[in-house]
Amino acid sequence: MLTARLADIRGVREIKRLQHMWGHLADAGQWRAMAALFTPDGEWTDGARRVSGRQVIEAFLQRDMGGGRAEMAPDRLNLRLFLSPVITLAADGRSGRGRWHEVALTGEAGRRADWGGGIHVVDYALTGEGWRIARMHYHPQFAGPYKDGWRTVAETMPLVPFHYTPDQAGAPVPLTRTAAAPMAAPELLAQADQLLAASGAQNLQAAFGFYLDRKLYDDIVDLFADDAVVEIAGAGRFTGKAGVRRMLARFGAAGLAQGDLNDRPQLMPVVTVDAGGRQASVRSYELGMTGRHQGESFWSAAINQFTMVQGADGIWRIARLGRWPRMRAAYEMGWAEPLPAPLPVSEGGAPDAASSLPSAAYPQAAPPAPDFAPSLAPRPTFAGTGDAATKLARALAYDGAENVCCAYGYYIDEFLWDETADLFSADGWKELSYIGTFIGRERVRQSMVNRYGRGGRTSASMQFHQKTQPYVTVSEDGQRANIRLRLMQFGSAPTAPGAWISGIYEDQAIIEKELWKIQGMDLDYVWLAGYKTGWSGIVAGANRVYAPTPEAIAKYPPDAPLRGAVYAPFPEVAPMGFHFVNPVSGRRPEIFLPWSDGRRTPANDRPGG
Repeated sequence: MLTARLADIRGVREIKRLQHMWGHLADAGQWRAMAALFTPDGEWTDGARRVSGRQVIEAFLQRDMGGGRAEMAPDRLNLRLFLSPVITLAADGRSGRGRWHEVALTGEAGRRADWGGGIHVVDYALTGEGWRIARMHYHPQFAGPYKDGWRTVAETMPLVPFHYTPDQAGAPVPLTRTAAAPMAAPELLAQADQLLAASGAQNLQAAFGFYLDRKLYDDIVDLFADDAVVEIAGAGRFTGKAGVRRMLARFGAAGLAQGDLNDRPQLMPVVTVDAGGRQASVRSYELGMTGRHQGESFWSAAINQFTMVQGADGIWRIARLGRWPRMRAAYEMGWAEPLPAPLPVSEGGAPDAASSLPSAAYPQAAPPAPDFAPSLAPRPTFAGTGDAATKLARALAYDGAENVCCAYGYYIDEFLWDETADLFSADGWKELSYIGTFIGRERVRQSMVNRYGRGGRTSASMQFHQKTQPYVTVSEDGQRANIRLRLMQFGSAPTAPGAWISGIYEDQAIIEKELWKIQGMDLDYVWLAGYKTGWSGIVAGANRVYAPTPEAIAKYPPDAPLRGAVYAPFPEVAPMGFHFVNPVSGRRPEIFLPWSDGRRTPANDRPGG
């Protein structure tokens, strides 16, 4: 059974990696490589159009995304960001299905900039080539030109059928399956170590992004090895920890000042671990939303390539960061009128040497073709030790926690309160925005019904609740996990420009009756903005209008207060809690969030695993 469990966890990881690769290859215009991610008879459809077979899919992608060109034109932008995976494998472990959000930023310099977004339901198959896409069904939900903002694509938007129940979301791999040929223990343990190494590497990349949001430069420098190298295309090469700190000066002074926004989500990580299990790479996209309240604000995109190395002390550190600035644009104009992609050199931010990396700066250059390894990890060259069942439980915790927390977003978008509540453990707790904390699955259920009613969602106002950038801390026995996620929420209507919400989730998940369940959910909003003005035009305190009256709260009062700020603070900069200490130095955050039963008393909060 352990051999099958290893293969199934590896399958879930390979599926996520495969879909993230699709997004990276799309921006680079690698149509043939994208088509090769399908089975030979694979199919892509959006309901109105349908293409099948690798050659036909390649030709379709070239026309649809590349304007008919065999390669990506430098002045063409094709960012396809895949977020919020919910993955389930079939009982035999040889096929699976995933649900994803896509947000697309596309355009041509000087001519157009466009938005697009929707849900993908993707079927995957295990083949002789590895995991491949058997069928990719895109359900468009919103689109529009940058100037006017996005709209829902139809006045009536049907529900995209779910491929999972709440219990199935909590079981990304089959609960019981036996492999035909058990693997020898030393290799099984080594492959489990590779999975845990991949988890650690992805956590390190996520921590980099969360610290960069807050300009916590001391914490970022701690993540790097003493002899680390950072190289930025078009900007220069920085060496050692002192060089890392000088590189960070390009993002401004350390610490967020009041009115500063520096949101930099790290998206679509493609993780690869080496045969020795001591080195890993993570290639990801960064989407920047930055600027000053009542001042200038900007979009940006960059490709980050991290190389992580595990030291003799067992700690993973960033040994190298290659960074390709991809796009930068003023919010007012959008990416049809791009600015120079690299950030300007700030005082004290000079590099040690010139960069040798090729440019990927739109509109002068297309990204270099990614060189992805064929799988997450090759066969290990070392023998593992320890307890295999525990190691595999810890590896699965990463995916189980992400699965149920992302499933939550899809259910609440459809106002499916029963399914949402059933994702929680019997004693699970949930913060209800602006109100307080409700403890116990049935209290969570009734709180949502009381707040929003049973009428269901309408097409007049749709929300796309995208949770991404997981940082997961797993207990030693693999039975519980803390998971920090970024909220990127888009709102859309048929006749008006959209709106969006940014926030941070600190969730808890546990095993209950063999299934992963949400045990706690803490959401701190950072900002809420309308499309027309963006984050720089937010009216301070305006989001208070969404809070219910004290009389309404009194009809179904919470069991405990909220843990963080009641309202989205921006342009104020409110303290932000973290459930984890710095993964390299152990530095504690300003506000450390311990494992909680939701009651907010020291006696009932205990440190997370």
